[in-house]
Amino acid sequence: MVDTYGKRNTAHVYGAVEVAEAPRFHYQFSDVFNGKTFYAFLVALVAAYDAAIGKPPKLFLIIDNGPCLNLNDEGKAWLAANKERIELHRLPPYSPQFNGIEGCWKTTRRMTTHNAFYATPGDRDAALVRTFERFKAQPALIAGHVRRFHV
Repeated sequence: MVDTYGKRNTAHVYGAVEVAEAPRFHYQFSDVFNGKTFYAFLVALVAAYDAAIGKPPKLFLIIDNGPCLNLNDEGKAWLAANKERIELHRLPPYSPQFNGIEGCWKTTRRMTTHNAFYATPGDRDAALVRTFERFKAQPALIAGHVRRFHV
């Protein structure tokens, strides 16, 4: 039995995983999920690749059809201006099996939040950060989720 306060308190985290032998994992916490925060995540994702490897090859981001992934006008303009650097591809409805990040979220739940009690959202978020940083330091923890997508 796991203690609970009897209310749901969700962490809002955007994530991306690279389809590679040693996949890079990127994440960003947000107060809410919407087009504005998704835009901020995309900008941070491109900047992370710029910082890591200089001008990166073009990023192809596979996303689902969640309404929070609909960019606002500012985000659409940025995406058009950066079409040489990043491109979004939407999955067909109800097809999470084609999205590598879903396996990372499943591993996150198993390692961090399933049957766990955190006294505060800050405690939970700290535990999530520790898990996400492990993914970054030990890509083998999540490599199996993207291996099937290798070309």
